[in-house]
Amino acid sequence: MHVTRSGLMGLLGSALALGVVAPATRVLAAPGRQLDAVMYGSSLGIKGPDGKPHDIMIPSNFVVKAGTPVTLSVVNYDEGPHTMTAPELGLNATIKAGNEVSPGKIDPVTTTFTFTPAKKGVYRWFCALPCDEKHGAWDMQQGYGGADKENFMAGFIVVQ
Repeated sequence: MHVTRSGLMGLLGSALALGVVAPATRVLAAPGRQLDAVMYGSSLGIKGPDGKPHDIMIPSNFVVKAGTPVTLSVVNYDEGPHTMTAPELGLNATIKAGNEVSPGKIDPVTTTFTFTPAKKGVYRWFCALPCDEKHGAWDMQQGYGGADKENFMAGFIVVQ
């Protein structure tokens, strides 16, 4: 059986929407390894606690090692750009928008960036660009720890 990357991501999105996979999934980065994440637009139907679909990055939480370069590749299935901004880490990476080839059809675009966290701690990241306009910009509202909603357009980078 051959499973395409988009098919796998669709399955993961469906599992998340059905509650089979927790959105607060953490990914542990081994030294010298690359992390991967996926940005989904609200058109994929991953719903928030308000019952409406929203933009989301999966996973939204990462565990990395201090002093070790971290390379993160984000595949964006949303028609809009996003950022991964963590001021305390000096991180402000722009994630390129997916290519809208026709109404409702987005060809994903991958953005890869590298950063090196200097010291141990828990750092919050968020998207600094306006997004989720189709559903009242819920993602951009205040989360528990700052700008944007955690596990959607915000999360944590744990540096060990």
